[in-house]
Amino acid sequence: MNYYELIYLNKTLKNKFIGGHIEQAVSPYKNYIEFFIKTKTDSYRLCYSSAPGNITLYVDNYRGAKKSNTIDFFEGLYGKEITGVSIPETDRWLYLHFEDDSTLYFRMFSNRANVFWVKENEIKSVFKEYDEIGEEPPSPQKLNVYKVEEDISRKSTKNKIVAINAMFPRQNIPELTEHYGLDDYSVDELQDWVKEVCQQLEEEPHPRLLENGEVTLFSEEILPVETEKEFENVNHLILYRYKTYSRNQRLKQRKSSLLKSLKRKIKRLESGLKNLYQADKGLERAEKYEQWGHMLMANAHLGDINAEEIEVDDLYGGEEKVTIPLERDLDIAGNAQRYYKKSSGAERSYEEAMKRIPEMEAEKEKAEKLLEEAESITNLWEFQDWEDEFEDELAPFRDQGGSSKNEDSLPFHTLKVQGYSVWIGKNAKSNDELVQKAHKEDVWMHARGVPGSHLVIRMGNEKDMPPKSVLLEAASYAAFNSKAKGMKLAPVIITKKKYVRKPKGSAPGAVVVDKEEVEMVTPKKP
Repeated sequence: MNYYELIYLNKTLKNKFIGGHIEQAVSPYKNYIEFFIKTKTDSYRLCYSSAPGNITLYVDNYRGAKKSNTIDFFEGLYGKEITGVSIPETDRWLYLHFEDDSTLYFRMFSNRANVFWVKENEIKSVFKEYDEIGEEPPSPQKLNVYKVEEDISRKSTKNKIVAINAMFPRQNIPELTEHYGLDDYSVDELQDWVKEVCQQLEEEPHPRLLENGEVTLFSEEILPVETEKEFENVNHLILYRYKTYSRNQRLKQRKSSLLKSLKRKIKRLESGLKNLYQADKGLERAEKYEQWGHMLMANAHLGDINAEEIEVDDLYGGEEKVTIPLERDLDIAGNAQRYYKKSSGAERSYEEAMKRIPEMEAEKEKAEKLLEEAESITNLWEFQDWEDEFEDELAPFRDQGGSSKNEDSLPFHTLKVQGYSVWIGKNAKSNDELVQKAHKEDVWMHARGVPGSHLVIRMGNEKDMPPKSVLLEAASYAAFNSKAKGMKLAPVIITKKKYVRKPKGSAPGAVVVDKEEVEMVTPKKP
């Protein structure tokens, strides 16, 4: 969310919430909390998402809170009257003020987006464990808007605009730059332009969805990109963007592993077909081996010459002499039989290739058709229906390189995380086997600094990393399966298996990591 959206959301919440009170605050799932607010005339649901890339605050249609599988928060605020709503002058925070002089802080930025309850300048309760109870609350930034105190002349147009006003809606900068030719503006001209359009933005919003899929508060006069949809108010724009982004992320996550498997399969089929198309070369070798066999048999009377090669007359009208490699431990007749077998084997390989080519071509065509269809689907529900319709055809592409054996036959636990096969060690010996069996491009994890299970996300030969959501979920499992399981936040090492090695003579389960990244996660039971 940008600062200008918060300006108008702040006005909306003031009109709706002042005089009301929180009945309940619950988190039905990760990175999301709902506040059920009751006033004298209405009931509201204030929704907050701290999900990376989709930090959002909006008012949605009221419905009762779920009674199960939820966690209650900020119970000390229940029933207390809301006396005010405010935002700072130059930072993305929103505050709900209560009759007991306490405040509910909403941090609307960074990977530490959070909600916490503050009273007497001390954090009393938090939604996420990023902020410590008992500490002083952080203060908003005070920015010198429109006052540039550094030389920005060498920066890109986008970075110049941000330097002039850090709160400028960044998603609209490319279209604005193109329309106004901002690349040709001097710093002073750009500064005047930014100030003018932002003042208009503060005076009257025009919440709309553009034909390019972006949303904006700029009017068509300022940003002349065709409008696909106009929103009744800024809250509706925020709600639309949040739900659209969430659906798109779920679609992306659902498609990700399948698309990678299909692409990997197509690549393997292309490589296999390339080799099969060269099968005629094997047939040429078969003919040569058979001729060598005949020429050696014509000289079988020489017996065992204990040499690496022999020069004989060419019986087939080519060169006068032909040099034929030999196996030292075989006599001439034995070497002839060896070449007859090689000739026969090459002929069989050619025949098998001719049978396999149409099968592999059909398989490749099928995989390409499925890939094209999957990539063209842009709606989550359509993709789910498509998966159901082609369940049998897609089944061979579901596995991410994991074993098809049953859990009981493997020396480690197996599970799926958003379509990715995951292995988790059962003990030190199991950890060793897990590392030994993992592919070099698999993702390896372990809770940092404490004993625990090794965890691997199976990637086949895929060099990229899986989506961030997959990494964080798997990391939470690695933390749970370690001595850090009781911590609120635990550090987990994440790296490719190729950077993990086991020194000779080391204890079971012990490894050395040559390159690592660390993520802080909440331990979670798989």
